[in-house]
Amino acid sequence: MKSCNADATAKAMKGDKRKAFMKDCLSSKPVVAMQSQQNKMETCNADPKAKILKGDERKAFMKSCLSSK
Repeated sequence: MKSCNADATAKAMKGDKRKAFMKDCLSSKPVVAMQSQQNKMETCNADPKAKILKGDERKAFMKSCLSSK
């Protein structure tokens, strides 16, 4: 919301245009959550433990790693 607000202010939007912009901007933000999940995957995959583990042990480690961050 903070970045959407800043963008609307920078574009000097007011009234209905601002409301429409904010609605569109806020509805498109789940992409950030996806990027965060991708960052978690990269971090967990980079962990030295992940390089050693295989099969079910690796799955358990990745599940634990992804849920803890």
